[in-house]
Amino acid sequence: MQKKLNSWNSLYAFSPKLNREINGLEYLYKRPASECDTPAENLVLMASKLIHMSKMLSMYITCEDTTVIDVCQRLAKEIHLHEELATAGLYDLATDMGKDLFKMVVRFPSRMERISLNFNSILSSWHVKTAEGIPVSDKAQEELSGIFEVVTDMLESLRDVLIMSDKFMLEHMKAQGQKLTKLVEDARHANWDRLEARICRPQRASVFVEVLDSFKNINEYVSRMYESLLYLILESEGATRAENSDR
Repeated sequence: MQKKLNSWNSLYAFSPKLNREINGLEYLYKRPASECDTPAENLVLMASKLIHMSKMLSMYITCEDTTVIDVCQRLAKEIHLHEELATAGLYDLATDMGKDLFKMVVRFPSRMERISLNFNSILSSWHVKTAEGIPVSDKAQEELSGIFEVVTDMLESLRDVLIMSDKFMLEHMKAQGQKLTKLVEDARHANWDRLEARICRPQRASVFVEVLDSFKNINEYVSRMYESLLYLILESEGATRAENSDR
């Protein structure tokens, strides 16, 4: 198992194509999907597009710029294509990886697409709010802005871990996930408090809960990837130590 893990390093090997663009990571979301991309490249590009979706949605919730809708829908379609390419590429590498490793990493593309779908769910919920003229309090707006800030940071850490296999960065991603859990729960309780005090309309409370549920789902998918990535990093470190001790 360790031999196969050590020989298959595409999750952590920064490809020559992406390496040329390392100084412009924030612009990777502009890269179209290509059948020439490796599974690692597709995963990094998916993460980059999820980061941009998070930033765009935060902007939409703040200023309700409707041009964001088209951008997010386009990114979601591209992420779906990356998911298909990455999954197919991992499937082709299954023999080299071994059964256990393949079972772990083949879920990455799907989980990342699920994050995209939850972003789309947030977009749809907020679009309904806007279309029906449902007001949102400044406090609720502030809560969502804070949540988006943490989500974006968490996804940036995910992208960077996929590139550099950095255990400390991975722990930062975990810490942000824990922070997100608390922010979502606090926002949920505050939402019900506003409803019970009759300073929040039922329609607004319902939309807010739907958005928070999507954030909870996003956090769950990132948490599952954290666990798999931690295992991969620890196994890789163990294999490296074993190789060095044999020299």
